[in-house]
Amino acid sequence: MKLEHVLLGMVAMRPCTGYDLKRWLDSEMGRMVRLRTQQSQVYRTLNRMCADGWVSFTVQHNEGRPDAKVYVATDAGERELRDRLAVPYAPSPDFSDPEFLIRCTLAIFLEPEEHVRLVQIELDARRAQLDRFRAREIREEPWLSGIDQARMSQILDHVHDYKDRALETHVRWLEQVLAELAGTSH
Repeated sequence: MKLEHVLLGMVAMRPCTGYDLKRWLDSEMGRMVRLRTQQSQVYRTLNRMCADGWVSFTVQHNEGRPDAKVYVATDAGERELRDRLAVPYAPSPDFSDPEFLIRCTLAIFLEPEEHVRLVQIELDARRAQLDRFRAREIREEPWLSGIDQARMSQILDHVHDYKDRALETHVRWLEQVLAELAGTSH
């Protein structure tokens, strides 16, 4: 998902300054969705969003500090956000791709059934991925001379084990989220 849609989602939830948005992107939650940006990029994006009519701002006068622009989503911006979230979700081959977590963060703009469907799509894809991952063929690779064959195999086994455990944790988390959503969507 593009930066402008993430910013649009944030200002659709509550009024924000560019500084507030950058602070969120730099927070633990923002880093989890892996959107690394510079402050100037946030402001350029906000300016473009204003020009597109997706956000508007008011100037907040601050005593003894620079004035701040406080951004809110316009009706056109909220429509754009909902239209973007309506694009069918296609899970990435890499379960750590930020698209799913971004969509989850913005799920407040989805109907509860759409939120459930989003999580179910991700869960189905990750279960299938886990099955493929666990059924991997182990074969001897022709490593270059000078590469310790046994050590290289051990290293690859460690990496595979890590990814297997991480994917299993992701699947368990998705199952828990889906169970919670099913309990609240009636």
